[in-house]
Amino acid sequence: MTVSTPAIVKPNHRFLFKPVDNCETTEGCHMDVWLPDGAKEVTSEGGRMLTAEGEWYSVTQFDIRDDLMDAYHFIQQKLNSQIAEELDIKHEVVNTQSIILFGGSAGGTSVLCLAADIEKYNNNSENTEKLPQVKAILCAYPLTDPNNHFAEPKAVWAEKTSKMFPEDWELIKDFPTTGKVCTSYNFPIGRWDTCKDPRFLFARTAMATQTLNSFLYGCDAPYPASVTALDLISQTFPPTYVLAAMADDLIPVEHSFLLYDKLQKQGVESHIAKVGGAGHGFVERPPTDWPADTDYWKSDIREAVEWAVAKVKSARLLAGEYGHKSRIYLAPL
Repeated sequence: MTVSTPAIVKPNHRFLFKPVDNCETTEGCHMDVWLPDGAKEVTSEGGRMLTAEGEWYSVTQFDIRDDLMDAYHFIQQKLNSQIAEELDIKHEVVNTQSIILFGGSAGGTSVLCLAADIEKYNNNSENTEKLPQVKAILCAYPLTDPNNHFAEPKAVWAEKTSKMFPEDWELIKDFPTTGKVCTSYNFPIGRWDTCKDPRFLFARTAMATQTLNSFLYGCDAPYPASVTALDLISQTFPPTYVLAAMADDLIPVEHSFLLYDKLQKQGVESHIAKVGGAGHGFVERPPTDWPADTDYWKSDIREAVEWAVAKVKSARLLAGEYGHKSRIYLAPL
């Protein structure tokens, strides 16, 4: 099996999988799809992986989870027909029974929630058509216990931001935390100190004041168990590989250890890579942002990816551009 190194690759297709009326940037949530070479031909040979990456309108965690489930339903019910129509072919390209999830940071928390929500959906007797559970999860530096990080009350945000970041406060004091949503925001990687976009400043100050979760979950702590990733891990949870950033200065690395410990206690097949010297976001960042003489792909990421790919019995993986979004990897037919 060969695995290509990460590269910037433009998607082959973009599909609107969820219209959103109250959206200021686009008509709703989109899914970007990277197709393997030779997708138009019918073949029985193992090909590259197909990658789907989506846009979610991040209002609360509940909205994110709804978006992810809608994306998963779209994959199961419509993705093959949409691809076939655009390529003018009659055969299916995607094996929707063989899916891998990847997410880093909030995306890592989100893919854990998606697997749990698929299980919850299937356990609901009213849902007669069951969804295939994902084959594996790659989860990097997630926040798994919201009650012990970013858990200050929402009221603290205005009080502290106006004192800690007076110039930024003037730009965001009237910025609405409800109202129109955005589904196509590009997170300014590498421009933390210079970006003055209100959405980014709000997110940064919410993290700096430790109030982010109270906005994300729509209430002040303590947060309900239904939003706590650790409480969603069951004995039937999919195999999971955790990438722990040992030098994480945003989310304590203990959150990755707590996840791994919970998976082990539940008897779930799980692995953890303790990536020495790695800071938050090392998986999403391009190699040019890694420290000199460091290759996280060769030392840690590749092993995790190969482990996950083996779960869907595919021959090759095409890794596209890393980003701050959750990713869904699908095996070709």
